[in-house]
Amino acid sequence: MEQYLCTHCNNTFDVSQKPANMVLSCPHCNGAVVVPGEDFRPGEVLGGFEIISLLGKGGMGYVYLARQSSMQRLVALKVIMKALVGKADSDIIDMFNKEIQLSGKLNHPNIIKAIDAGESESCYFMAITYVEGEDFEKVLDRGVTIPEKEAFTVALKIGDALNYAWEKHGLIHKDVKPGNIMKDKKGEVFLMDMGIAQHMVLGGAQIEKEVLGSPFYMSPEQGQGFPLDWRTDMYSLGATLYHMIVGAAPYDAKEVTRIIEKHISEPFPEPIDRNPNIRVSKNTVAILRKMMSKKPGDRYGSWDEFEKAVRNAFFSTGKTGKTAGKVPIQRKPCHGRKKTVERKKTIGAVAAIINSLILVAVAVAVAYFIYDYRKNSSAEQNLKTAEQYYLRKPIDFNESLRLFSIAKETSAGTKHYPYASRRHDEISAKANAFKLKADTFDENYKKAHVLFTNRKFQEAIDLLVSVKEIEDPVRKHDAENFIIQIRSAQSLSRPAKEK
Repeated sequence: MEQYLCTHCNNTFDVSQKPANMVLSCPHCNGAVVVPGEDFRPGEVLGGFEIISLLGKGGMGYVYLARQSSMQRLVALKVIMKALVGKADSDIIDMFNKEIQLSGKLNHPNIIKAIDAGESESCYFMAITYVEGEDFEKVLDRGVTIPEKEAFTVALKIGDALNYAWEKHGLIHKDVKPGNIMKDKKGEVFLMDMGIAQHMVLGGAQIEKEVLGSPFYMSPEQGQGFPLDWRTDMYSLGATLYHMIVGAAPYDAKEVTRIIEKHISEPFPEPIDRNPNIRVSKNTVAILRKMMSKKPGDRYGSWDEFEKAVRNAFFSTGKTGKTAGKVPIQRKPCHGRKKTVERKKTIGAVAAIINSLILVAVAVAVAYFIYDYRKNSSAEQNLKTAEQYYLRKPIDFNESLRLFSIAKETSAGTKHYPYASRRHDEISAKANAFKLKADTFDENYKKAHVLFTNRKFQEAIDLLVSVKEIEDPVRKHDAENFIIQIRSAQSLSRPAKEK
């Protein structure tokens, strides 16, 4: 019995036997799920692109980091295995081809562009701009929430990209979600995956034949299969912002259909109900509530109106009016008690200076206490985040090391620094050891392929057995499957008497 995750609806399900065509149908949403194992390995070349590493696996296939040989540039290579496509149903390839065509038309600084596309004997592939960074789904998976102002800065750029797609090309995205918004190392954001974008013929709405998109961020009209326009993307962006700021999706349930029903019928979820540990400003709640109105007509009337509301709430500098100056009162000098007055003034001035110095000292002490408290709290939280991520994904050493580096840096000068430093060094040592083991595995895996091709079955099996006990479940799974395949071929090649 093996367990798989559906990337369409984020539900898991069990399968007792792996299908021959390497494709499963999710029992929750009927989405196609690719079974791991049919991926390309580093060094292989696909249509002029050299595979470097696997970036991720999705509902439609794989995404690799690759190098375009002709231009010597890095790209993200999206691949669909032909085993995923049925002989009678070409919807997935139509969708894939449409993404290529649409992406080629779009020219916006915050939209990922297609570079090239092609087909081989085993797959369809498309090269897109490679962004070195991570999508916001990965950020949220670490338990991180996005500060309101930062989240709305992202929303303004994505909103501008969606407005461009609608105004210039009559396109709606239909799958706006944290996983489709990428942030690079410079802080720039990009909208990804126009694969299910819908073209609006003559600006009119088109009836949905089937519901596509992520249920956690889906507009009520999209969930019901009603006609759609640009306002469905505004709802989805609002739901995405909600998750980024609050730390939880607006609605949740065990069944996908129940999540969609909540989007359709349940009232706007107050942030404190979804996450009691978060505090959200009234301005944010007001904007999110309007973006996520059940009726499209109750949302902002345009992307420009949305931008104006956000800027007024978070980015308006405000202009102070001129204040009327007071006319100084002219007083005549008094000579009767001049020396006494001057003496009192001197004493008062000294007392005022002493009081000021005391207040400054108290303020400095309080400020230092607050600073020290915040620094310790920040260090402790960063350590907790790093430890939790390492427990969840123990072999994702790049991300774990990044998080422990942050924890180490922010804990400098606090009581947490020795532990943070020690854990960083421990994870670094484990990462180096794992890399050596993984490199050995990859090298022997290739050798096993050569031995298998030369029909040296037992040598190939022995080689794989010697390296298959590796912490990486994907590599281990590949080795075990390959051993089964080799033994099957070995059995078939034996003479009849031996059998």
